[in-house]
Amino acid sequence: MLRDIVVPIRPRSMSSTAWPAEQYALSLASLFEAHVTAIAPSFKAALNGILAVQLPSEFLDELQSRADEDARSAAEVFADSARRAGVPCETQVVRGGPTQLADAVAVRARASDLIVVPQPEEQSLWERELVEAALFDSGRPVLIVPYIQRGEPRFERVLIAWDGGKEAARAVHDALPFLQRAKSVEILTVSADARQPENLPSGTDLARHLARHGRQVTAKAMTGVDISVSDLLLSQAADAAADLVVMGGYAHSRLRHLVFGGATSGMLRSMTAPVLMAH
Repeated sequence: MLRDIVVPIRPRSMSSTAWPAEQYALSLASLFEAHVTAIAPSFKAALNGILAVQLPSEFLDELQSRADEDARSAAEVFADSARRAGVPCETQVVRGGPTQLADAVAVRARASDLIVVPQPEEQSLWERELVEAALFDSGRPVLIVPYIQRGEPRFERVLIAWDGGKEAARAVHDALPFLQRAKSVEILTVSADARQPENLPSGTDLARHLARHGRQVTAKAMTGVDISVSDLLLSQAADAAADLVVMGGYAHSRLRHLVFGGATSGMLRSMTAPVLMAH
């Protein structure tokens, strides 16, 4: 069951509009009768270290006060939207920089069911750090909402990207609340060549498992030769008009500022439907 959702929210000083992920999280909470925790960053204007030392403390305090007020204002707007939607909500303001926000979201989410985050824009390193921390430091599934997202959450058609690995298995299990609402579930196994590893469960194995959960599932395998795995997944998701893509999240490093694996990075860059990832 889905009962507890965490979502970061963007103060209006960073943008005149909220992330689509914010409204998506509220709609999701309404759909599943879940509680939402919204976390707003209080980012003081970045200053050169030497300049910051030279500036009067009163000026620095004023910068922090403005950042706090901006974060509180965003939290109040979100809480008001939650009240109007009938969604139980609490808010939290986090001081510091991108790393402090990312850590706060990841830690808070460990006592939750799901994190909803925005698709990171290409030029926004702090949004990317937020997704990285949510995916690799929280131990919870992450639902990434594209910045072109419009409308209410829908889960009629779900596409599962399957390779038989533990990350994909974790993602499928975490997606069960959404799969229960799906009218069709398609499992897509993509490989660099036509060979299927014998020691890993196939898409057909997963289809049989999900059928025992009462789902109508189809499975197929595709070989990506002249096209990347992420492009093939994106193409298949578009062809199937998928409302949700489920996949494992990969990285080449366990350090902060991770380098995402190719399929993960490609999906984050070009996603057109919400993607549920787990690691």
